[in-house]
Formats: sequence, structure tokens, C-alpha cells
Amino acid sequence: MSTPTSEHPLVPLTPPAVTPEKRRRRSPLSVLGLVVSVLSLAGVVWWASKQQAPQLPHTAAEITALIGAIALYALATVVRSERWQRLLVDEQATPRRSDTYALTVVGYMGNNVLPARAGDAIRVVLMAPLAKTSNRTVVGTLLAERLLDVAVLLVLFVVVGYGLLGEVGGSSVELIVGIVAAAAIAAVFGWRLVRRNERMHAMIAPIASATLGLRRAHHGLLLLAMTLLIWSIEAGVWMSVGAAVGFDMDPIEGLYLVALASVFSMIPSGPAYAGTQDTAVAIGIKAIGGTGATAVSYLLMLRFVIVVPITIAGLILMVIRYGGLAKLRSVRAEAKN
Repeated sequence: MSTPTSEHPLVPLTPPAVTPEKRRRRSPLSVLGLVVSVLSLAGVVWWASKQQAPQLPHTAAEITALIGAIALYALATVVRSERWQRLLVDEQATPRRSDTYALTVVGYMGNNVLPARAGDAIRVVLMAPLAKTSNRTVVGTLLAERLLDVAVLLVLFVVVGYGLLGEVGGSSVELIVGIVAAAAIAAVFGWRLVRRNERMHAMIAPIASATLGLRRAHHGLLLLAMTLLIWSIEAGVWMSVGAAVGFDMDPIEGLYLVALASVFSMIPSGPAYAGTQDTAVAIGIKAIGGTGATAVSYLLMLRFVIVVPITIAGLILMVIRYGGLAKLRSVRAEAKN
């Protein structure tokens, strides 16, 4: 019997090596977000190093304001969770309210520690089987959430920033109106194109359903009111953080600051909107009369309030209630099968 040699190309000399599964490549948008975050954060750190040393909360009133900011952020998270619950139920899903609330926290944890808003992907993978619905339907509810937030934030940014504080120039307003109008026109023509293609319609319809459901007056107005409430509470959070560092602001300034930072957060960035949101906060604090040292103190306390508690709570829920990363991997594997 002949032995395998190079003259027998069809018979391998050695067994083929078992290669691990190829790692999924990062999307260009994810890479861009990380680059933007690194550059923006580097700029903020360099700028902060030129300011006076920050002063952290140390009086009873300031510490109380800090605790109040954390409590208000928890309240805003509760309202967000209830809004998601109503979006899911409207799509004929059957989520338990406790899961909706818990996974909202888990999702924020994921967005704070992972790139490319991976927390949203965690919400989709874990909620779909629990709510007895499809991944696309859950994605659709998250899209509806995002569109509600964007609509309210753009209105706040234009009305508060331009109409009341005069910080947004006329050209900026025209640019925002133009972008919104172009997006609306593109959405209308895109949906008409999708409806003509049965295969594409079957794929896109579950994702678009939650957004289209907002056209129903009672449902849409209720969720819009909840979104306004969410961002009003968020403004209270940012005002309380200001009080915690000795920088009082009125509700108009609080709404302006949170709207400005949230508009900057729409720029692709890394985990927890690192860099982009920080840049907006520094600009906003200076615009409403704060010093550089105040802006640095505010940034540090704001990051603590909106990142640390919810990230810790999300990690605990992920491990105790949902089995940690092992459970997430198993659910993803089942979804692929």
C-alpha cells in the first residue's frame, strides 16, 4: 500500500487543523464610533487637565442632591420600562412586566460597557423567547422607542435652545428641519417600495409594525406623553447633579443641557456615549454660565449618576436572573438554529 506523498494531492499528509470559528468582524459604524469616542474623550481629558481641580459634593445639601439625582434616574428608568412594556403588548407579545423592567436595566448595562449599543442586542435576544415573539418584533419596539426619543429631543433642542436661550442659530434650525423632512420623505418612499416587494415586506413588516402602530391616536399620544415625562425627569436628574456640585440651574437650562447632550449622543460613539456626550456637557455648562472647573465637576458626577448604579444593577440582574453570559450564548445559539 502506497503512503501519501505530494504526488497524491487528494490524500492529505496530515489531518486538517480544526480552526476556531472566525470572529465576527466589527461593522464600520462600530469602528467609527470607537474612533470618535477616543478622539472626543482625549480632547475632553486634555481640556479638563487645563481647568482648576473639581470640587465634589461635600455638604449635606449637595450629597442629598446627588442621592436625589440617582433616585430620579431610577424613576426615569421605570417609565422607560413601562413604555417598552406597552410597545411589546401592542405587538401581541406577552412579556412579564418584571422581565421588561429587568431587561431594560440589563440593556443599559450592556450599552454602558459594550460597544455598538450591544445592550440593545441583549434585550432582543433575551426578551424574544420570554415574550413569545420574534426577534424582529422586539427590534421594532426598540426602533419605536428611539424614534419617540429623537422626536422629543429635537423639539426640545430647537424650542428651548433657539426660542428661549438663543443658543441655536437659525442655520442650525433650518438644518434640523431639513434633515427631519428628508428623513420623513425617504421613509414614505421606502415603505412604499417595501410594500411592493412581498419578500422584503415580510422581512421588514415586523420591525416597522411598532412604529406604524404609533399612528393610532390613543396609543401614539400616550407613548408620546410618556416620552415627554421621561425627558422631563431626565432634566430633573441633570439639574440635581448641578445642585450636587454647587451649580444651580432652572428647568429651562436643565432641558437645554439634556437635549444638547442627547443630540450629541446621536453621533456614533463607544460605550456610554464616551466622549461625545462629555463634549456636549462641557459646551452646555459653559453656555449657561458655568466655569471650566464647574463643568469638570459636573461631568464627573453626571457620569457617576447615569452609569455606575444602573451598570451594577444590570450586572447583578444578568448574573442572578438570566444566567450571565453563558445563558446569553445559549439563547443566541438557539435563535440561529
